[in-house]
Amino acid sequence: MPELTDAERCFLGLVDELSAAPGVDVLHEERGPVDEYVGDADEAFQLLADELGISLDASLHRVYLRFEALSSHWAVERPDLYLTGEFSLRHVAAAMMVPGVEPAVDEPSEEEERLCAELFPFDEHPRGGGGTLAALRVPHGSTIPEVWYHHATRGTFRMDIGYPQYLETLLVTKGTYGWQYLFTDVRFDDIDFQGAAENIRNMLRVFPEIFPDHDYSGLRARLEARA
Repeated sequence: MPELTDAERCFLGLVDELSAAPGVDVLHEERGPVDEYVGDADEAFQLLADELGISLDASLHRVYLRFEALSSHWAVERPDLYLTGEFSLRHVAAAMMVPGVEPAVDEPSEEEERLCAELFPFDEHPRGGGGTLAALRVPHGSTIPEVWYHHATRGTFRMDIGYPQYLETLLVTKGTYGWQYLFTDVRFDDIDFQGAAENIRNMLRVFPEIFPDHDYSGLRARLEARA
């Protein structure tokens, strides 16, 4: 295996953290391998520019992950609580070779069709997510991708963080289902999002005990803002 970057070691550490955590049942995981075909960040970003005409800012190099697959599907079960989550990361170059998601409604507007066609899924939840995924969108003329959260029936939601911040937050949330709504313009008193809110509350209840080395204050503040 090629020498791993700091970001790659960090995300392998995330998978290790889940598998070693007391009370966490890892239902499935994948740990690579590194995709050597596309090369390092410089080579992958040049490939995107040459093949697709997509130029990404060099600041994204530091979070480039070369894994063909990196995933974990896990659960925490207690007498008074059931918490589960999942992530399945695809590296940026691979994600941008497969554009488009299915609109959440049978008769989408032209705007919805256009948006869904412009999305590049990079974090999917095939084992328990019920049709959810996170995707990138690169507006015309921009080098900084937007991040969107897509639900198969509820729609597509712009997140107010970028790709590096998404990955950094994933290290804390571990893929708890619905955590992405903390970074969208939704209210958790809406019936459509009450299940996600309960997941997040349970996460903030047990994660400080299971994973005490992380800071949860920012997530708590966002939860309170969407109550």
